[in-house]
Amino acid sequence: MTAALTTRIAVAAIAAAVLQPEPAIRACRRCGWTPHNGPTVTVATVAELERAVASVKPRDTILLADGTYALRRTIDIATDRVTLRGKSGDRSKVVLQGRGMTSADPVGVAISVSAPNVTIADLTVRDVKFHAVQVRGESGAAGFTLHNARLLDSGQQLLKGSVSEAPVYADFGVIACSDFEYTTNAPSDYTNGVDLLATRAWVIRDNHFSRIRGPQSVGFRAGPSILVWWAGVDTIVERNLIVDSYRGVTLGLTDELPKGARKGERTYDHTGGWIRNNVIVNLNPWADAAIEANASRGVRIEHNTVLVEGKVGWSIDVRFPASDALVRNNLTNRRVFQRDGATVSLEGNVMSARAAWFVNPRTGDMHLTSAGRPAIDAGVPIADLTDDFDRGVRPAGRAPDAGAFEMGSPAPRPGTGSRK
Repeated sequence: MTAALTTRIAVAAIAAAVLQPEPAIRACRRCGWTPHNGPTVTVATVAELERAVASVKPRDTILLADGTYALRRTIDIATDRVTLRGKSGDRSKVVLQGRGMTSADPVGVAISVSAPNVTIADLTVRDVKFHAVQVRGESGAAGFTLHNARLLDSGQQLLKGSVSEAPVYADFGVIACSDFEYTTNAPSDYTNGVDLLATRAWVIRDNHFSRIRGPQSVGFRAGPSILVWWAGVDTIVERNLIVDSYRGVTLGLTDELPKGARKGERTYDHTGGWIRNNVIVNLNPWADAAIEANASRGVRIEHNTVLVEGKVGWSIDVRFPASDALVRNNLTNRRVFQRDGATVSLEGNVMSARAAWFVNPRTGDMHLTSAGRPAIDAGVPIADLTDDFDRGVRPAGRAPDAGAFEMGSPAPRPGTGSRK
């Protein structure tokens, strides 16, 4: 046997040990989602991760062994159809970590997505100067998926969907079953949990947002926990829990659209969209609005539960002459505010909620108690909205209950939800 042949055999053996078909993958117990099943490479150090990302092939999966990965630079995924995820499936055991929100950290962005159809799952990203994850519309990063991740303590937005003036966008994304949070608060008021620019048809579902707020020195002021603007289109925001955050969900932000808005749009900061079955709780005196639609055309706001004890006199806000919204079957403790020429259609809303109507507002458990009788059967039928926050069937009585939860409706088995 020649030396060259021996070398080729050794290299092939190493490749077979590292890159191999992935074993059977368990579906998410909450929603039934599963990642792509294809060839895998397992890494256990930052250096191995950097090399794997640089050489990864389309349809490959990079599996991270349990451990903490002290990042040295941005992990930029520039190959399409790649999955990056924790091998064990336990996001708490795989941590990609920078040097802090306010440090002179060369890792401004922990994970950058610069290619289409990339999936990130089963890991934690924390302590970076700018963004935990950035999805680059300017690079055509459409079809992005984030599942079962924890994004914690970034200096600006936890997840940023960026764009340039070129007509290239990060469309058709999914953010699911993940946690977005600050340990206490962001270092400034320039923060959001999710901030998407000029995107189309994203689904943001089944996530938990905690303490998305600025520092006490600015009254905890911050951007919305979920914000889609710059002429976003057809966003679905559903079954999210937002607790102790300055603002909740916003589709459209301004009636003065920037030059980089989607396809040069100048009137509508968001078109279409559906905010449904979400729970937003903030019992602090500095709390701002829970749900907003600004310069947004054709948005639906339905079956949300809101308990906000803050400084503004409303819970749901529809603003600017370009806005028209269908607001139905929401359960709130403040009024729906129609201002600056907006058009709003109201049906089935209950706007007199009290803390005693819910199991435990301080922990975000907003299932109805017997005291919440005014919300029972108070809604109007909505033909294409027949489940609740728990994916239980609605209505359980003669009419739908107002709010995100349908009292008396059994939840489905785990793993029977959407696979989007």
